[in-house]
Amino acid sequence: MDRDSLIREVRQLAQRLQSRTVSKRSFIRETGLTERQILSVFESWNSLVEAAGLTPTDPAPIGDNALFEEMRQVFIRLEGVSTKLRFERECQYSFKPYRKRWGGTWRAVLWNFREWLLETGGDFPYVESLPECADAPRQNEKGIPTGNRTSWPATGSRKYGPVINFRVLQHAPVNEQGVVFLFGVVAQELGFTVESVAQGYPDCEAKRVVAGAGQRMERVRIEFEYRSRHFIEHGHDPLKCDMIVCWEHNWPECPLEVLELKSTIRRLPA
Repeated sequence: MDRDSLIREVRQLAQRLQSRTVSKRSFIRETGLTERQILSVFESWNSLVEAAGLTPTDPAPIGDNALFEEMRQVFIRLEGVSTKLRFERECQYSFKPYRKRWGGTWRAVLWNFREWLLETGGDFPYVESLPECADAPRQNEKGIPTGNRTSWPATGSRKYGPVINFRVLQHAPVNEQGVVFLFGVVAQELGFTVESVAQGYPDCEAKRVVAGAGQRMERVRIEFEYRSRHFIEHGHDPLKCDMIVCWEHNWPECPLEVLELKSTIRRLPA
């Protein structure tokens, strides 16, 4: 489909629906076209709708960086890490995208905010007030933490992920480099033959065994990310890549195939 054909399809659907708006979901359902075909011509669904002279219905998602930067600014204005209720009153966004992307608990959101600060080097004077783990510690009936989990103030030294003891890797990855290493450990077992790994985009070229095709293999272009949503934050072109390999998949609407190592290694022998 070229540019003019897509615009014509959108206009015809809008005419049939007698509407000035057409959602991406209804367009794909009615035409049988895929999101990949749309993105091969237009930068986004909104770009196509606007080119057809219609009103966009799918607002652009708020990026992770924008959400966390707003959180940083709110806490700075409040002079410290606040409760969830107070944050919701002060934040320009609803709490829904925070909850959807980083877990249903306030503690999980705060932990991911802390990880973002460490990854980006963001200046935040109250980082010591943020949790160092995503799970809340167990408490007894008096509210006193129990068990053997102990939190200590950060010293600024190298940080490690949770203990996984998976083959040669004792701790879970905390960055993209850890993802690359872990993929190398399991690539052959998952049917991949790596051709090259290099700087630039995409990170890796490989071949993989095609299901149901005997010994046949196909070429696959791979981009490594710590979290899958980092792909869009880094401004990568999805048309020049076939697959994202990540530790954690947090981008449900991703147009590419995603291999989440966090869940994959649970099915493999340690």
